[in-house]
Amino acid sequence: MVRGKSVAASEPRGRFNGWWWLPLSAIIIGLDQWTKALATGALVYGASEAFLPHWNWTLVHNYGGAFSFLSNHPGWQRWFFLIVASGITLALLEWLRRCPPRAWLPCLPLALLIGGAIGNLIDRIQLGYVVDFVDWHYDGWHWPAFNLADSAITVGIVLLIVYEVFGTREAGPGTRKS
Repeated sequence: MVRGKSVAASEPRGRFNGWWWLPLSAIIIGLDQWTKALATGALVYGASEAFLPHWNWTLVHNYGGAFSFLSNHPGWQRWFFLIVASGITLALLEWLRRCPPRAWLPCLPLALLIGGAIGNLIDRIQLGYVVDFVDWHYDGWHWPAFNLADSAITVGIVLLIVYEVFGTREAGPGTRKS
């Protein structure tokens, strides 16, 4: 504390902002693209290969959004999801920029969301679909196939909800004490 202000609130803006968390986003993007390349090279499209009980590797192409939303449409959804995901990513980048780098509770989920969103955006731009390959199942019921980017997005959303519910307000716009 410095004269009644938290250290994070007293940090200067500019160089010392949440963008210091972007290397985590880059790691997520790199791992996501690497695992998708491994899956594409090693798996036969649509064929399930058992990995662990209740866990298969199954290569599928998702032309839609989460849970294959809008995937059965003729192709306009590719551009729709590109625009929406790009806009959301830009908003998340701005939110991250406004966060003090030591405020890990908002910065960590934002970095995960950004990495996951960009990982899937790369697929949509290059391929026109997202590569999914993780298939969890139980008693004949299968969760929709997903990938590492989807996992980062899910964990980021859960952590962001925790932050929003349990974080306390800190001095400055768009920041909370963590």
